[in-house]
Amino acid sequence: MNEKNIMIKSWLLKVIDDGSWEKYNDLHIDQIDNAFEKKAHWFEGGLKCYEYAVFIIKELELPYTIELAFSLKSKKIVKNYIIKDIESLKREFDSSPPSLYVFHDEWANLEEIKKKGTKLEDFMNCNKILGNWYYYQLFDERDREIRRVLYLI
Repeated sequence: MNEKNIMIKSWLLKVIDDGSWEKYNDLHIDQIDNAFEKKAHWFEGGLKCYEYAVFIIKELELPYTIELAFSLKSKKIVKNYIIKDIESLKREFDSSPPSLYVFHDEWANLEEIKKKGTKLEDFMNCNKILGNWYYYQLFDERDREIRRVLYLI
């Protein structure tokens, strides 16, 4: 098992054990590997980390779900378009690297997280990836901007 996988497994087991997953205790991918500090590596690095986290959950038969979240640039108005491809997604990344989250399968808010987003049926059709892509935007009263996230769950 390589260093990245050890770090992901350690984080997963810790947040599951101490219950801090309920407080959205996340793991930014740049904490897993310095190579993931560069935006150019965020998408592919995020997917690798997500896939390994899903593998661990399945291997250990834990009743948890993994989420990979990409924080996107805020906007002043609601954008009614959905990101259609990886290159346009990469242009929309904000300054925060993607994060992994873990949620208990029976957690009531898990379905709410899915319902809040718009499910992207045609984004990155790939049978290898277990999960669905969702796009979410929310008006932030503090800075009067629309916060946007793309997540895989």
